Amino acid sequence: MGPSADVNICPENEPLGMFRNNHAHSNGRYGLRIFHNLMPRTFPCKAVVYDPNNSTDPFWKNPLITANFYNLTSWKNKRNGAIVGAAGDVRFNNFKVADNFLAGLEMERSDRSGDGKAMFVNSTIVGRTENTE
Repeated sequence: MGPSADVNICPENEPLGMFRNNHAHSNGRYGLRIFHNLMPRTFPCKAVVYDPNNSTDPFWKNPLITANFYNLTSWKNKRNGAIVGAAGDVRFNNFKVADNFLAGLEMERSDRSGDGKAMFVNSTIVGRTENTE
C-alpha cells in the first residue's frame, strides 16, 4: 500500500534470513510476534493454485521454503513468549519460554500449508513459576 508499493514484492512469502540466539523479556505484549502471515515459498508473489491432480500438496507448483527460528529464550512477557499468525513451513527450534502471561508459544493457523509443516521442535515451555508476577 502507499506510493512505494510494488506488486513484485510480497514480504509475507519471502524467504527469511537468520534468526538465532535471541532473548526477550518483560515486553508489553510479545517476546516474538510474526504478524500476521509467514508462508515463505519459491515464487513469493505467485498464487498457490489448487490442482485436483495433486490435492495432497497445494504448494507443489510453488513449493514452501522452511523458515527456521533458533534458540529464543523468552520470559515474563505480558502476553506470549512467541506467536505466529498463519504459518507455512515455520519451525521454532530450541525455544525456551517461561512465565509469560497468556501463553508460552502460540501458532494461530497452520492448516493452509498442509499437515506436519509448521511446528515447535525441541522446545521447553514452563507455564508459571514462583517468579511469576
